[in-house]
Amino acid sequence: MSITQVSSLSDDIRRLLKRYDVRPKKKRGQSFLNSQSVARNIVDLANLSERDDVLEIGGGFGALTRWIAERAQQVYVIELDPRLANALRDALKDFINVTIIVGDALKIDLPNVNKIVANLPYSISSEITFRILRELNFEEAILTYQKEFAKRLVANPGTPEYSRLTINVQYYAEVEEILEVPANRFYPIPVVDSMVVRMIPRRKGVFAKDSIVFHWMIEGIYPYPKKTLRGALRIWFRNLRVNKGLADEVLKNLDGVLSGDERLRSIGLEGLVSLADVLLMLIENGSIEDPRV
Repeated sequence: MSITQVSSLSDDIRRLLKRYDVRPKKKRGQSFLNSQSVARNIVDLANLSERDDVLEIGGGFGALTRWIAERAQQVYVIELDPRLANALRDALKDFINVTIIVGDALKIDLPNVNKIVANLPYSISSEITFRILRELNFEEAILTYQKEFAKRLVANPGTPEYSRLTINVQYYAEVEEILEVPANRFYPIPVVDSMVVRMIPRRKGVFAKDSIVFHWMIEGIYPYPKKTLRGALRIWFRNLRVNKGLADEVLKNLDGVLSGDERLRSIGLEGLVSLADVLLMLIENGSIEDPRV
């Protein structure tokens, strides 16, 4: 797309902002896609058909919604701002398969869908991602994030981007980068580029015996990603007012799966699941207070 075309579409967005009295809020990370070709490419990546019910979160002025509605059976668009919802109704009045829901995507009931396609509001990227993963039984999601955030979602063990966000998301889903979107494809132009990822619920591989214990453990040890596993466990147990010497018992029960000398950031999902299962055993025998009660 040429600079002239981008400028023209940005002018269109400015006119719409004025018409509907919308003021983009930086604290919400509110920017609007100004490229029809990028919108079409994003929707193409979702491989939509007439059998698909699709959720879009943050409809804006409908840049994605039009392309989704042309291909899907039903589209549900959640939009927080009532003024943007009015703009969507006007823009999509010819589509009978679009339902616009005015509300906070973190609080309202989410519709049952099999696919999700969205330029997510960047201010709620983490919260809405986990809500989607935990509450919706979907087949595939095509989601746009800030590039740095997306890099954390797809990170491998041992890399600087590998974090508790990485682990908690990859526990639920397989994630891959599929399209980079330059910042100037949005208006107002954000300070960083964006990245589109494909997210598919994970069906294979290892899962913890208790997912609550797994995520509780990750929240407990991952404030210390540069520590060794033994060191992180000892700090966490001290914070829990548990004898830090229990860390050695945990490692002993891992039967060599992990030695304790590994840097926390280097441990993959399989090792962390084994660790969570040992913690569950200690919870059940009363050595550690049960976080589930």
